[in-house]
Amino acid sequence: MPAEIQRREGRDFSLFRSRHVAENFAEIRRAEDVPELLKIAGERGLGTVFLGGGSNIFFASRRIRQLVMKNALPEVVEHLGGDRFRVSSSVPMLKLLRRMKELGRDCFYCLASAPCQIGGAIAMNAGSGPGEGISVSDYIESVEAANAEGLLTLKKSELGFGYRRSAFLDNPDLFAVGAVFVFPKKKIAGDPIAERMEWAREHQDLRFPNCGSLCSRYDARILRLVRALYRFCPAGLSGKKLNWAQNRSENPAWLASMLRLIEILHALAGRELKFELRIVR
Repeated sequence: MPAEIQRREGRDFSLFRSRHVAENFAEIRRAEDVPELLKIAGERGLGTVFLGGGSNIFFASRRIRQLVMKNALPEVVEHLGGDRFRVSSSVPMLKLLRRMKELGRDCFYCLASAPCQIGGAIAMNAGSGPGEGISVSDYIESVEAANAEGLLTLKKSELGFGYRRSAFLDNPDLFAVGAVFVFPKKKIAGDPIAERMEWAREHQDLRFPNCGSLCSRYDARILRLVRALYRFCPAGLSGKKLNWAQNRSENPAWLASMLRLIEILHALAGRELKFELRIVR
């Protein structure tokens, strides 16, 4: 059955928990839904947004004009033999990590505190900081994808992986259906999932709705100024972690205005700014 497009209102479009209305919303339950929905969007002149767990996206307006396509594929973790596993993009990160830990497999345990789906982690090539140098792409063999033309399988070398980068970010109509990963056997000391969760509680500000680190490139002086200006507002920057936006309002306008101010101040100062957060306007 083709995906149904309908109106959707709620606070579950992003982990910032702001309230939005999408006049065109559909759930992707089959890989074949993607080219069908992209065709409809083209016919109606709509922009498109793929939505996973909402852990790295913010909609700046209450009313969303684009066609929002929510990843609702069946959650599959399939052992293909040897060290190879096929994982659907809808699988929650923590679910995969717990499964690999049970099986005694190496994995990207540094992402245990990331509340994302595997598809989002693939798209932004999530991982640790540059120092530790661990990325999701380290374990990828190939990715099953879909676009307006249909379904395709892409080799790792075709996906332009880099630090927090992949071809999915450059091609907004390319959707990750799933991937084949190589998770070698490994003797796991301690509990890397619990250790990462403890690290997150100590170093991150989890008191209010947030989407993790805000920027990969920024001027700290500008962020400190913005934090002071928004100190008493329902959206702002954390006092515990500077590069960390948080939100306490259903109205997205507070957070949207702060993000716009950050952009303006960096432009006026001639300073480099690169958001890790995907901002949909």
